[in-house]
Amino acid sequence: MTKAHVPPQAAGNRERVVSANVRLRDRVLGHGRFAQGGMWFHGLCSDCNSMAGVHYDAAYADFSNAMLARVNLHQRLHLPPVRLAPARVARSILIGMFATSPHLRVMFRGLAEDLLNRRERIRMPDGANLRLAVCLDRRTRLAGMYNAVRAISYTEHYDVFSEVYFRPLAWTLTPSDRGPAQHAGQSVVERQGWAVVDHWLQYGEDRTSADLRSLCRAPLPSVLHPLNGHDRDEWMEFMSDRVTAILEGRIPA
Repeated sequence: MTKAHVPPQAAGNRERVVSANVRLRDRVLGHGRFAQGGMWFHGLCSDCNSMAGVHYDAAYADFSNAMLARVNLHQRLHLPPVRLAPARVARSILIGMFATSPHLRVMFRGLAEDLLNRRERIRMPDGANLRLAVCLDRRTRLAGMYNAVRAISYTEHYDVFSEVYFRPLAWTLTPSDRGPAQHAGQSVVERQGWAVVDHWLQYGEDRTSADLRSLCRAPLPSVLHPLNGHDRDEWMEFMSDRVTAILEGRIPA
């Protein structure tokens, strides 16, 4: 496996970004040693890593940089007039998400093969949605399969197959049905109104300039990771150190 930066280095995920693995020791979550170099996992083979770099990552960086300029200028939640290549952006982040957990290649084998073979039109698999929000926090987070339930004040749950929080964007690959989580209240991403962007994969790679305002039906919410708030002690976290890799960091000022 090769070093896969998620999001791409061209989106600012490079040298000065500091990150560390989240570790569970003696039933207490903590961090390993923080180091510069961005958010990355050894999670993609060289072919997949190179394919993303050659065909998709520049489009992702262009979108991220345009969003960063717009949201910093206006500090509003309405959709800015940003243009992007929707299929290339969605493919870039999805390939990166496959680097966060080897289990995704088993769960969503068809999607992995479609991305690898650069199929002209790709459909998201049943049971999963790709979601997008704005994240202005300089704290970053990259993780594979993860679940948390709020147990105090009120009940809600946060359940993801993969997550990428890196200013100015936040992405999650989430279950599209609640299943066994029904007893745990509303989903955080549903309550916050994250956009579902599965349809971006239906555009061809030759569509290099589409208006974000036509690609999302409602304004993008501005979010923090639910475990980064003042109420973190109200949450119970469920993970396995054999399944879930979590990387947290910070973007320098």
